[in-house]
Amino acid sequence: MVVTLINRKRAAHGLPPYSIAPELMRSAQAHANDCSARGWCSHFGSDGADTKTRESRAGYTPTAWGENWIQAFDPVKAVEWWYNEPPGNDPHRRNLLHTRYSEIGVGIAPAGNGYYFIADLGSR
Repeated sequence: MVVTLINRKRAAHGLPPYSIAPELMRSAQAHANDCSARGWCSHFGSDGADTKTRESRAGYTPTAWGENWIQAFDPVKAVEWWYNEPPGNDPHRRNLLHTRYSEIGVGIAPAGNGYYFIADLGSR
């Protein structure tokens, strides 16, 4: 559902949809699980790995990479938060609408209050 919601936002701006990459799905889910296990999230894993490193470990060789994460109650709220960031401070919105990425993977895991939603983006 997260990918569908993101691709709807992209379509509204005349952009092509992101394709789902199995490797990015693995990367995002592993990071969501890691965030859930430690009870907090960031763009760095519990071992210090950044987005590119985690994507590479999952078998994805990115030429461009990015990541959105949020703790939210449901997919709609997660995507809306990313999309509705105020201009000038909107890196998550820019990731949703960027043309440098062509593929996406999403991971979801329980959080203390809702869920961690991770969207890993890339191009190869």
